[in-house]
Amino acid sequence: MGKLDGKVAIITGASSGFGRGTALVFAAVGCNLVLTARRKDRLQEVTDMCKKMGVKAVYYAGDAREEQTATKTVKLAIQTFGKIDILVNNAGIGRTLSITDTTMADYNLVMDTNVRSAFAFTKQTVPTMVKQHDGQIIMVSSVTGVVGHADETAYTCGKFALRGLGQALDKELLDKGIRTCVFCPHAGATEFEVGFGRTKEGVAKSGFLTPEDVGQALLSVCTQTKNSRIVELRLASNNVKY
Repeated sequence: MGKLDGKVAIITGASSGFGRGTALVFAAVGCNLVLTARRKDRLQEVTDMCKKMGVKAVYYAGDAREEQTATKTVKLAIQTFGKIDILVNNAGIGRTLSITDTTMADYNLVMDTNVRSAFAFTKQTVPTMVKQHDGQIIMVSSVTGVVGHADETAYTCGKFALRGLGQALDKELLDKGIRTCVFCPHAGATEFEVGFGRTKEGVAKSGFLTPEDVGQALLSVCTQTKNSRIVELRLASNNVKY
C-alpha cells in the first residue's frame, strides 16, 4: 500500500525539474495527479509516465500566470476525482540580473509566474479543501526566500513573498483542517539553473539537489500524522554549503 494511495494532488510547473520529480515520486506511492505546465508535449510525457505506475493522471497545459489556468486546472481535478488533497505551487522562473539590468517586464514575469500563480491556484483550491476539512498546501519558495541574493532582486522578492503567503495561510486555514508548508530548497540540478553563466554540463556536475531529492522531501511533508505539520522545510544537498 502506497503512502499516498487514493490521494489527489495538483502540481504546477510539472513538466520538468522539481515539479516533474515530485509528480513521479507521488505517483510511485499511489497518488492520483493533476499536472499543469506550459509545454504540452513534455507535460503529456510526464503524465504518461505516472499512469504507467498505476495511478490516474490528467493534465492541463496553460500559462501559470493566467488566472484561467488555475480555474481550469482545479475544475479538471474536481470533475475527474471529486476532491483535492494536495496542492504543490511549484511553477517558477528566475532571472540573474543586477537591479539596473532588470526591466519591469523581467520583474512582472518573475512575480506573476512565482507569486501570482501560487495565489490564484490556492484561491481556487481552498474552497474544496474547506469542504473536506482537510488538505495540504505547499509553497515552493527557495533559500533565496530566506536570505536575499545579489543580482537576483526580482527573484528574491518573489520567493520572500511566497514565504509570507505561506505563513499567512498557515494562520488563516489551520483551524479549517488545511496545513500549509513553505518549502525552501537550495539550487537544483535541473534546467531551471541553466543560463546566465551556468551550462547544462556544469549544472549536471554541481551536486545540486535532484528532482528525486525534492520529491522525497515533499512526500515527507504530505505524510505527517494528523497531529503534526511541517510549517517550513529547508533542503540542501550534502555537496553544497549555504
